[in-house]
Amino acid sequence: MNLVLLPVLLPLLTGLALLVVARPSRTRRWVGAGSALLQLVVALALVVHLRDGGWLVMMSGGWAAPHGIAITADLLAALMVSLAAFTSLACLLYGYFELPASEEHPLRLPLVQFLLTGINLAFLTGDLFNLFVAFEVMLVASYALLTLEADNWDIKQAFPYIAVNLTGSTLFLCAAGLAYSLFGTLNLAHIATRATALEGDPRLVALALLLLGIFALKAGLFPLYLWLPGSYPVLPTPLAALFAGLLTKVGIFVILRLVATVLPPGLDQVHRVLAVLAAVTMVLGVLGAISRNFLRGILSFHILSQVGFMVLAIGLFTPLSIAAAILYLVHHIVVKSSLFLVGGVVSVLNRSDDLDRTGNLWNAAPGLAMLFLVQALSLAGLPPLSGFWGKYLIVVAGFGLHQWLLAGVALMAGLLTLFSMLKIWIAVFWRQDDHVPVAVGDARWRPMSWVVGGLTLVSLSLGLGVEGLFRLARQASETALDRPGYIRAVQTASGRPLTP
Repeated sequence: MNLVLLPVLLPLLTGLALLVVARPSRTRRWVGAGSALLQLVVALALVVHLRDGGWLVMMSGGWAAPHGIAITADLLAALMVSLAAFTSLACLLYGYFELPASEEHPLRLPLVQFLLTGINLAFLTGDLFNLFVAFEVMLVASYALLTLEADNWDIKQAFPYIAVNLTGSTLFLCAAGLAYSLFGTLNLAHIATRATALEGDPRLVALALLLLGIFALKAGLFPLYLWLPGSYPVLPTPLAALFAGLLTKVGIFVILRLVATVLPPGLDQVHRVLAVLAAVTMVLGVLGAISRNFLRGILSFHILSQVGFMVLAIGLFTPLSIAAAILYLVHHIVVKSSLFLVGGVVSVLNRSDDLDRTGNLWNAAPGLAMLFLVQALSLAGLPPLSGFWGKYLIVVAGFGLHQWLLAGVALMAGLLTLFSMLKIWIAVFWRQDDHVPVAVGDARWRPMSWVVGGLTLVSLSLGLGVEGLFRLARQASETALDRPGYIRAVQTASGRPLTP
C-alpha cells in the first residue's frame, strides 16, 4: 500500500472500529492511543522520505489525472500530518488522565478519529473537490464534538461556529464550481498548469480572492473570525487543545498551498490583501485577549493574533517568509495545545479558570508554573524559545521588503502578547488569596501535567534546535514553491502530461 494513503486510512478504520465497540473501556482507549502512535510513526516516515524535497503521489484507482483523484505529499504536508498525529496523541493521553474510562462519552474517541481523517485528507489531497470532502468530514466531526457533551448555554456559544462554517462550506462548493468553469478541471496540478495562461485575467483574481476568503474564514482571519473566541472555550479541555492546535492551521495550510503551489506567483494584489488583513487580525486578536478575564478566553483570542503572524508571512510571499510561516506553524501547534492543557490543570486545581478565582499555584505546583511560563514566553516570542525564531524571520522578511508598518505591527503584537500572558501567570500562579481553593489532593493534575511537560520539552527542543527545524522549513518552502516540480510529479504518477 502507498505510504501517502495511510495517514487517511488509519484514523478512518480506527474510528469505525471504535464505533463497533461502543462501550467505553480501557481496551478501547488503548486502541485509540495505539492508532495515534502508529499514525505518528507513519507520518515521521513520510517526513524522513521527503526531507530532501520531492513529492509522493498516488492516483486513486489507477486513474490518470485529471480524472483520477490525486493524493499527494511533500515535506510541508508530511510535517503537518506529523503534528496532527503528535497533538492528537498528547490530547488523547491527557483526556485519559482527566476522566475515568467509565465517564467518557462513547462517541468522543470515534469522532476524534474522524476529525483526524478529515484533517489529514485536507493536508494530502491534490484535488479541489476532494478538499471540500475533507473539510466536510472534519467539520461534521467538529460539530458533533462541539455539542456532544455541551449544556444548553454551551450549544448557544457553539452556534456561530456551526452557522459560519456551514456558510463557508456552501461558498466553497460555489467556488469549486467556478474553478471548474474557469479551468475545466479540479485537479490542483492541472489548475496550476492552466492558471499560468490566465495570469492578469480579472476572473482569476476574483476566484483567488473567493477561495482565499473561504479558507481565511476557516483560519479565523479578520473580518471572519468572530465565530472562534466564543466557541472553543465550550469544549472539554483536551478537545479544546486539539481544536486550538490544529483546526485553524488547516485553513492556513490550504492558503499556503494555494498561494505557493497552485496559483501563479504574480498575484501581487492578492498577496497584499492577505498581508493587510493579517496585520489587522494580529492587533484585534491580541486586544481581544487583553480584554478577557478567563484563561481559555484569552488563549482563544490569541489564536487569532497568531493566525495573523502566519498569514502575514504568506502575504509577504518570499522564500524566506514562506519558510518562516512553516516554522511558525510547527511552533504554534505545539505551544498553543500545551497552553490550553495547562488551563485544564488550573481548572482542576482551582476549580475555575476565571482569573478572579485563581491563584496560589506557585507554591502548590511550581513545576506547572514553570511549564506555563516557558510556553507563554515562547508564544510571546522571547529568545531562544521556538516562538522567537518564526517572529524574527517574519519581521526580517518584512524589513527586507520595506514593509515597515507591517513589521512594526508584528513587533507591537508580540509585546502585547507578552503583557497578556504575564497577566495570566501573575493571576494564576503568583497571586496569593486565602479564599481561592487549591485541590492538590486531586490526583489527576499530576499525570495531566506530565503530558504538558512532554509538549514543553518538544517546544524547547524546537527552539534550541532551531537550525535543524529551519533547514526542514526551508526545504518545505522550496518544494511548496516549486510549481513545475509539483506538476511534473503528478504527470509522472499519471503516466501522461496534463494538457495546458
